[in-house]
Order: sequence, then C-alpha cells, then structure tokens
Amino acid sequence: MYTIASNEITSRIESYKALWGMWIEDVQSGEPVAYDGIQNVQTDIQSTSLSDDIELGAVCSQSVTAELVDDGTKYLGNEYVFSLYMKDSSAFTTYSTLESYTYAELSKLTVEQISKLGEMLGDEKILMGRFTCVKSKKSGGSVQLTMADRLYFSDKPYVPHIPMPNWNKAVEDDICRQLGLQNGNDYTEVRLLRDKNGRRLIDKNGKVLYSKYFYFKVSSVPKDVTMRQMLSYLASAQGQFGYVDRYGKYVRKWYGKPVKTLDPNTIDLPTLSERQNAIVGIICKVSDDVTLSLGVTDTTQGRVLEFENPYMTESLLQSLWRRIGGFSWYTTELYHRLGDPRFDIGDVVTYTNGTDSYDIPITNLGFNFDGGLSADISAVGLSVEEQL
Repeated sequence: MYTIASNEITSRIESYKALWGMWIEDVQSGEPVAYDGIQNVQTDIQSTSLSDDIELGAVCSQSVTAELVDDGTKYLGNEYVFSLYMKDSSAFTTYSTLESYTYAELSKLTVEQISKLGEMLGDEKILMGRFTCVKSKKSGGSVQLTMADRLYFSDKPYVPHIPMPNWNKAVEDDICRQLGLQNGNDYTEVRLLRDKNGRRLIDKNGKVLYSKYFYFKVSSVPKDVTMRQMLSYLASAQGQFGYVDRYGKYVRKWYGKPVKTLDPNTIDLPTLSERQNAIVGIICKVSDDVTLSLGVTDTTQGRVLEFENPYMTESLLQSLWRRIGGFSWYTTELYHRLGDPRFDIGDVVTYTNGTDSYDIPITNLGFNFDGGLSADISAVGLSVEEQL
C-alpha cells in the first residue's frame, strides 16, 4: 500500500468532497503534457494471467488508456509518468505561494498552468506509474492513447547477455536490463530466525539459523523461452508473482496481511463466494519425467496450485510452501465508488458487513479517473461448482 506524506490528503481520500486531478509528465523532457486537457484515464493491473484463479509466477503488464484533448503532441514511443493529486478548491495563487511549489520547474509551465498551481493540496503528487505509449489514435479533436509498462515488451525471446549457467539474481538482473527496468528485488537482506519470544534460533550444532533466501542456479535457458516466461520461473520458484511497481521497478511479492478495512459507505455491496478458498497443496511439473508436490493434492479438499518450473527443487518447493500454504481468501468483485489511489496489486483489504469479515487479496485493480476517482477491485478464484 502506497504511503502518502500529507495527513490532510489521507483524511480526505474517502470524502465525497475530494476533487482529483491527473498529472502526466514526459520522462525525457520533464514537462507536463495535456495539463488542462485530460478527459479520462483508466488503469488496469493484475497479479494473475488466469481469468478465474490465483496463480504462482504470474508476470503481468500494467496498462493505461487515456483520452486527451489533441494539441498536436506526438506520444507514440515516448515514456510518461502518471500521478494523481488532490485539488485544493479553496486555494489561490500568489507570488509568495509560488515559492512553496517544487513539483515542476516554473520556467516550463504556461501562465495558465501557474495560475492553477494552488489547486494541488499539500504540494504532493501520488505516483501511479511509469508507462510507454504503444498506441495512439486521433478522432474528433481528441487523442486516445494506450500505454503499458516495460513488461509489455517481455514476450520477446530471452537471449542471455550473461554467461550461463548463472545465479537466478544474475538472470533476473539481465532481463531487467534488456527491458529497461531496474530490478527492485532485494537479495542482500539477511534476517536471523527467532522464536515467538524473540530468541535467536540455534541448530543442534550451535549454529545461528538465518532465513533461507532463494538463491539457485539457472543451468540453462529452455529453447524459445521468452523473457516473461523466465521471469515467471524465477518468481514461482520463490512463491511470488512479478510486476512493475509505481516507480518503474520490477518487483515480486505475495499476498500478506490486510492493509485496510474498507468503509462500507464508499463501496457498492460486493459479490462474494459462498465458500472460502484455501490453498491446501501445490504441484510443480519440473519436466516430463519429474513432478514435485507438497500438501494435499486432492482438489476436492481445497485449492491445489499447479504450475511448471524447470528449476524447481524439493528445497525450493518446501520453502515456498511454508510461505503460501494455508493461504485463504474469498472470491470477490466490488466497486469502490471513492477509489483509494494508495492500493497496490497484491494488497489485502478487509470487508465487513457488521457480522462477518472477509479478507480480499487484490488480484485485479482498475482505477478510473474522469475528474473523480473510482476503482474496480476483484479477487479471482474458482466458483463453488468448480471446486466440487
């Protein structure tokens, strides 16, 4: 979940009085574009490539569609940063207040844009993502843009620019470099293992135990494998999915603890599955001759995640099983009338109806900006009938 510095903005997010603005900035020039001509922006991101189930190792691209007033700007192939800001309808601009605004160089702004600087509450933009324009169509004085993050280009064959075999981190770094991404995954952090009372765990030989990190050798690259598939293998081996975050970095994650309880006054009544999904087992196909599994493999007993990974070992499978085993959630669809721009894919939110509470992992998230902000949130999962 994204952190906003301004308490005032945070307190107004779920207010019907909240007024939003969209800021689009050209990465190369640093200049804002279509400042007063942004008509509609929709974002879409998911943590699973399946339409009906949670998935290990999904590596999905985030997309943005935007409708802007056509001012002759050439967008195709250029990269842009999208940000939201909350408007301060009571603010007005003077020469003294201009000095406090640092979000753009004043020399790059028009007189009209400078006159609107006071609209930004708290002088804070909420970063939404970094995208490349891949399609541009003009019609009736407007331009319709389709933008995507750098994973959009990951369906090309992976040709290593590093010697093989090599460690998984080196392969992940190599793919990120080829895609023009920074690898945002931390391989350096090491934690001591402790018991529930905070004491260090020591094995029978007196050695201090550390958390197991997922370093493994990538012996070779499968024929005709794409960069997306390679990233998927590396992510699923660690019990995670991969995506590009708001800062344009490639990161991996899995669903954690709830970050927020939804205000029922800001959402439509959600559609919830009758039965809770629970991961009771995993099955990994390593090759035509080797299949590894842990937990319960009888699909009538709960959710069994099945995936392929040529680099999977028993040790890796045990490690990821400790992370995801028993994870439970409700299949959900809900409309967030007052969208919260702090939500990220993979966050878990809680819905309560006054009697029962439901944890909802955000597997699909779509924001819609048209002067206001709303969001479609869903947690995919097999229907009750499909689980019988």
